Amino acid sequence: MIKLIANYSTLTAKQKKVYSVIESYIKTNGIPPTVREIGELVGEKTPGAVQGILNRLEQKGVIKRQLGAARSIQLVSQDDQMYSKPVFIPKIKKISKRNLDDLTSIYNIERYAPFAPEVLDGNGSFFVIDSPTDGLEESGFTADDTILVNTSAEPTDGDIVLIFYETRALLRRYYAGENGTLSLKADSSILDKEIFEPDEVRIIGRVEGRYSKF
Repeated sequence: MIKLIANYSTLTAKQKKVYSVIESYIKTNGIPPTVREIGELVGEKTPGAVQGILNRLEQKGVIKRQLGAARSIQLVSQDDQMYSKPVFIPKIKKISKRNLDDLTSIYNIERYAPFAPEVLDGNGSFFVIDSPTDGLEESGFTADDTILVNTSAEPTDGDIVLIFYETRALLRRYYAGENGTLSLKADSSILDKEIFEPDEVRIIGRVEGRYSKF
């Protein structure tokens, strides 16, 4: 007997829709749906068309059925390729002079936040933190936002970066200055300063995402 290997990447849009309907129905009701119920949920009035989709799902190894049983559909493996496994990124509490060299210390981690792997650069080193309120308010960054920071990314002109200056974490737009200086620009700021020597400011990382609460 040939054992089929589940191949979720080959499912068509309609097949994915039927698979999702089956999965949702099982989670809600504790039993698999009938062919008629699947048809009603996906808007397919012809039982034969639903049967055809189920046959193809079974051929691709993502469901199993028992011949002759009305509610026999089983999803193959809960740990499948249909959904990417999240990557858990530490959400840190604060940035200070004391923890600047060890931001993701266990004592500074508030929790871990799940991210889809395709959102992240595979070679990056990330954390999330509540957005600083000084720097880029006019660009849309507020105290209600959470930002995703890549500490291993090399910033280029125009990138938004999280920096630490004196005693504060700030958001700025990065530009390489003249004679080795850094130009770190804000929309508006209580600091009357944009040009920095490399040894007076720490660039913590490049901001790669902003997540707002509504």
